[in-house]
Amino acid sequence: MTISFDLDGPPVTPRDAATVVLVREGADGAGIELFFVKRRADVRFMGGAYVFPGGKLDPEDSDSALAGDLDAEACRAILQEPDNDRARGLFVAAARECLEESGVLLSTSAVADETVANIRHALDVEKKPFAPLLEAHNIKLALSALRPLARWITPKAETRRFDARFFIARAPKGTVATHDTRETVASLWLAPAEALARAERREIVLVPPTYRTVQALSLARTVDEAMALSPARLDPQEPVVTTSDKGFVIVLPDDPSHPERERFVRSSDSAPLVTRFVYDDGLWTAVR
Repeated sequence: MTISFDLDGPPVTPRDAATVVLVREGADGAGIELFFVKRRADVRFMGGAYVFPGGKLDPEDSDSALAGDLDAEACRAILQEPDNDRARGLFVAAARECLEESGVLLSTSAVADETVANIRHALDVEKKPFAPLLEAHNIKLALSALRPLARWITPKAETRRFDARFFIARAPKGTVATHDTRETVASLWLAPAEALARAERREIVLVPPTYRTVQALSLARTVDEAMALSPARLDPQEPVVTTSDKGFVIVLPDDPSHPERERFVRSSDSAPLVTRFVYDDGLWTAVR
């Protein structure tokens, strides 16, 4: 997996980003499944990792002409962001990236599969602006389908940094999700426990924020329970990078050695979550 750390240079400013955790009921009727895409091995950030659909905030995402069922003030109140336009832009970015990287359109009404595919191609491949594409088909984004889940900031030691808001959304019934074949090379639905097991067996790579998100969602038995995990507020979580005789170590905010641990300490009745990871032979390994 591609990583790039600079432990001595000044930190770069993180770019705003949005990520969507698509969740559905398991195929066997028991538990939930999450949608993952595998990033191309040669991309500069998280190459080769299995991640949730997402990407950086584009200026066009804050275009007021983009039709959606939440206005900028509502989005700001939900995210508790200081800027209305940026808050709505993050919701739109999440919906846009979900469409580009999974083919799932979160809309207020049903849209024909062929239309969704055409909009996805025009948006992702032809790089056409999102607002006119939606307007041409009288489509309104279901921004209310997105619930904030977490906020992860890339460690200061990383040379490419993002301030990523993680949203969770129920996959529309009957939707077929597929990777884009450009930045991503594979996709699959996995139960949280199976995703963690595959990561432990080194069959897939889950970067620390993804691993922790999956671990938290493994406690949910239904989609409703997963959606209910949306917190009242998103506290920014910024891991730190240290080194050991085994290589780079990522320390999450609730780890005893993290400088801001007291703000993130878990209650005594919560399930134990992994708080540190070692980068070993191209893989992040959870330290228990």
